[in-house]
Amino acid sequence: MQKKENNFEEGFNIKEFILFDEDIKVYPDATIGCETSIGGNTCIYDCKIGNNVDIGKNCIVGNYTMLEDGVKVGDGSKVWHYCHIRNGVTIGKDCNLGNYVFIDSGVVIGDETKIQNYVPVYHGVTLEEGVFFGPNALTTNDMIPRARASEGQLKDKDDWNVSSIHIGKDASIGAGSVLRPGITIGEKALIGAGTVVTKDVPAGAVVVGNQGRVIRYIKGYEPK
Repeated sequence: MQKKENNFEEGFNIKEFILFDEDIKVYPDATIGCETSIGGNTCIYDCKIGNNVDIGKNCIVGNYTMLEDGVKVGDGSKVWHYCHIRNGVTIGKDCNLGNYVFIDSGVVIGDETKIQNYVPVYHGVTLEEGVFFGPNALTTNDMIPRARASEGQLKDKDDWNVSSIHIGKDASIGAGSVLRPGITIGEKALIGAGTVVTKDVPAGAVVVGNQGRVIRYIKGYEPK
């Protein structure tokens, strides 16, 4: 057999996007389920999209991302590479989800929210508009997490109670922060990097440390 040089000047296995009406571009290896709608000027990379998914105009769905059944993605939103968006999630308009983001079933994400790389947002969490999540920030939803129930069998969805987290508009959650189940973070609050938040945060509060404590307030949000 003739040995070939390792020189790929013309590339190898390169595939062109398929262009549909309204300037919708779909990579040929993408999988798109039944009853799914895609808005104009949207780009679908090599990803898996379930049934009854609604993707708006001017969106991007990245490589190796999975959108499960019933997901809604608002106009102008970008869900980048290696993300997993579970069933029934609603993503608002002009959102930006970085690489390796996990959004659990039923989560609602408000417009113009930005979630950086490696952030999990679990079932029971609600984000209002304009929320920022730094990389590796962590939400939680179970106050007493166990792999097995008291009788010894593996726990399933009927063996635990979801504790919700509500994050107000324009709040910022710093990189590596941990949010305890059952808390509310007020609008415009700022959570410092690495903070462990164990109780409700007032609107406009700046919180740092483990356990998180208020060190000051954003201008215009000072307690009266």
